[in-house]
Amino acid sequence: MLHRIPLFASIFFLAFIHLPGFAVTANSIKKSNLAKPKVTLFLQESLDIHGRQLPIERDLDSILQYFEHESGIHFDKQVLPWNRAQLMAQNGEGIIFGFSKSPERLQNFYFSIPIVSEKIWAITYGDPRPDFQSMEDLRGKTVSIGRGFSHGMDFEKAKNVVFKVQEDSASSAARFKKLMGRRSDIMLWPIRQLQRSEQVEAYLRDQLIPSFNDPELTGKTFYVSKKPVFYDTIHFAAAIGKYEEEIETLNKTIRKGTASGKLPKVLARFY
Repeated sequence: MLHRIPLFASIFFLAFIHLPGFAVTANSIKKSNLAKPKVTLFLQESLDIHGRQLPIERDLDSILQYFEHESGIHFDKQVLPWNRAQLMAQNGEGIIFGFSKSPERLQNFYFSIPIVSEKIWAITYGDPRPDFQSMEDLRGKTVSIGRGFSHGMDFEKAKNVVFKVQEDSASSAARFKKLMGRRSDIMLWPIRQLQRSEQVEAYLRDQLIPSFNDPELTGKTFYVSKKPVFYDTIHFAAAIGKYEEEIETLNKTIRKGTASGKLPKVLARFY
């Protein structure tokens, strides 16, 4: 009897799997175990002093891993020049991350709800130290921004009206050296988690500038506006009519993570 029970169970199982409905159930199980296809995610490139592309920052990668884990969407991350990333996203080839709104972009892109709000500071070099406290203090100035960047709706309304915009390369060190060379009056820079001008200046002096390992910048002092001159919001976005289901899933993840407090903690490492 002890040997016949397993044999009977095997015969019963073989008979069961040939029942008409079982094939569908087995296929469903098989499909559910397959990895979901990855969604292309475009990210802004950053270059070192030699013009070589830097890897994705660890803290930024942690944010993206959080969204993958919480949303169930898996990303195929592509780091590209920002203008090219925007063009490919506009062509419906993927989702773009770290995107801010502008009137033109709203005509072409479907945006997620805000992931985070950024403070945009005005950075200058040399004496006398300017007393910049608002956008109006930028009037008539030449303002340096990253190529393909926007710093929000207020910035878009003011650029080339209140001030002249120059777009610079993706090399952060090169942008600071351009400011030193007086080829621009002001550089706009998002310093994320810091609240006061003095904190931002200390961050530039003690962390950011030394990280470039550029002798031309070593020991140089840059001034920061007393207050942020713009505020911007950062989003996921995709071409209108594309990836709308994924964007809505990401919206749910943002709302849930914000309500639980988990998302702000992850964002604080980078933003």
